[in-house]
Amino acid sequence: MSISLSKDIKIIPGVLAASGDALDLNGVILTNSAYAPVGTLSTFTDDDDVGTYYGTAATEYSMAEIYLQGYTNCTSLPGTLYFWGYNTTDVSAWLRSASMSSMTVSALKLLSGSLTLTVDNGTSITGAIDLSSVTSFAGAAAAIQTALGDTVSVAYDTTVTAFIISSATTGANSAITYASGDLATSLLLTSATGAVISQGADAITDPTDSFTALIAATDDWATFTTSFECSVSQHLLFAEWCSNKSDRYAYVGWSNDGTETVSGSTETMAYQIDEVYSYGGTIPVYGDQTHAASVMGWAAALNFDQENGRNSLKYTQLDGLLAQASTDAEWTALEANGYNFYGQYGANNIAEKYWAPGSITGDYLWADAYFGQIWLNANLQSAILTGFLDKTNLPYNTTGKATVESWCSDVIAQFKTWGGISTGTSLDSSQILKIKSIVGTDISTTLTNTGYYMYIGSFTATQRMDRESVVVYLWYTDGGQIQSLTLNSVEVQ
Repeated sequence: MSISLSKDIKIIPGVLAASGDALDLNGVILTNSAYAPVGTLSTFTDDDDVGTYYGTAATEYSMAEIYLQGYTNCTSLPGTLYFWGYNTTDVSAWLRSASMSSMTVSALKLLSGSLTLTVDNGTSITGAIDLSSVTSFAGAAAAIQTALGDTVSVAYDTTVTAFIISSATTGANSAITYASGDLATSLLLTSATGAVISQGADAITDPTDSFTALIAATDDWATFTTSFECSVSQHLLFAEWCSNKSDRYAYVGWSNDGTETVSGSTETMAYQIDEVYSYGGTIPVYGDQTHAASVMGWAAALNFDQENGRNSLKYTQLDGLLAQASTDAEWTALEANGYNFYGQYGANNIAEKYWAPGSITGDYLWADAYFGQIWLNANLQSAILTGFLDKTNLPYNTTGKATVESWCSDVIAQFKTWGGISTGTSLDSSQILKIKSIVGTDISTTLTNTGYYMYIGSFTATQRMDRESVVVYLWYTDGGQIQSLTLNSVEVQ
């Protein structure tokens, strides 16, 4: 655990609606797979490794294949994919060996000795095991089961080529340890030999504690989704958590129950999230797990080091991703219902598949703008911390103001080069008045011409005496992304 940096350096994102990075936009997949250790972070950088751990027929593997590709013509690829064990039912504690794929049955038959485990309430169980007569790994599992007794169940899983020893109980009191004894190392049931352990747990009904543990394990991520299909109530719990995190994370919720393509339906999870509860930070996706993974892969592949690297989710393509919408009626319904979808488009001799529309719930409206502000605010926080750690003299005067502005200048310049800040963007009267009420003067011309304006107000004697936190405002203009055109093609005779 660590003290939140926001105690000293707090970034407050905001929107003025018209009347080496400090963070990687990695994705997290919440999985209820029996192979996923509960409340434990698993890190992958290669889909083959995901296939080895979960099996190549697993949903988790198909999601990893899509996610790690990023998108067609991307200039950087997602670097990391996280899996987080999230149990939706009561589960048993289990111990899984490392892969036994390199061991033959002949070698297995040479093993004999003791195996000791501690389960549940601290009961230690020991079995004397002789594998000389077994003819298969399944037979070896049966022999181990007989030796250890009925407080555990033992199986050999051919999908992951591993022994799995599970407690006979379920829920929070179900527990298990790594193995010890003569055979523990040979059967790859120790931590040192690559075994994986998972403790029992009651079904998660409120995700808050699980997310707290996830963030404690790593905060280097921005998006999350599930490998399992959620009920509307589960979607709402995830969306609520996300909405309460100050625009720091995005929930990529997916569904395909048929309500999504009924125009104006009030039964969809998107309607409940956006219209009923007004939760921000959710990207509703029509499709399955792979479509959610594609959206997360697009976000993770955004290249903030590339000049004009900003791009919308709209028109994003990926080979191998199946289109979910193919008619005008479906397009109309999905757009009206607030869903993002991968569609099949065609006209004349043109046929293309791509994502639309690229939206997100909440004030930011568009996913590229949302992920841009996540990157900007994380890197501003990092730059300010670096400035403080440099131990620079920072008085409460114009010198201090200039120093703070200089700390932020490189990050702002990079964000502008990427496309997150645009010049020449006009402000409406309500935006001008809102800013003027804080600054005391009209700075709209400067804001339009430079694309951003940083303001630090006057300091008071009390601020200096108590060394109070300085409030800084950064306004920046977002030029958006053109996503459709109407061309008037007129012959002049």
